[in-house]
Amino acid sequence: MADLRTEGKFDRIKGRARAIWGNLTDDDLDKARGSTEDLIGRIKEKTGEATEEIRQKLDTLFAEEVGRGMQETRETGREDR
Repeated sequence: MADLRTEGKFDRIKGRARAIWGNLTDDDLDKARGSTEDLIGRIKEKTGEATEEIRQKLDTLFAEEVGRGMQETRETGREDR
């Protein structure tokens, strides 16, 4: 899984993460910024969901965001950062 710091797309996936884990707050997400493991821990604490399930869902979110960024690059000719 990409680290939140290096991914650079964290703000773009926040809303999608809240849609998956409805009781996750902006504060939870902001406190976890930059730490994938902290985010996993916060989600696990709020939901009781297994670590591996959380990790898989986050991997999917990041992969979709990377794909979206690549599509935007092809369409605009420049990378979105």
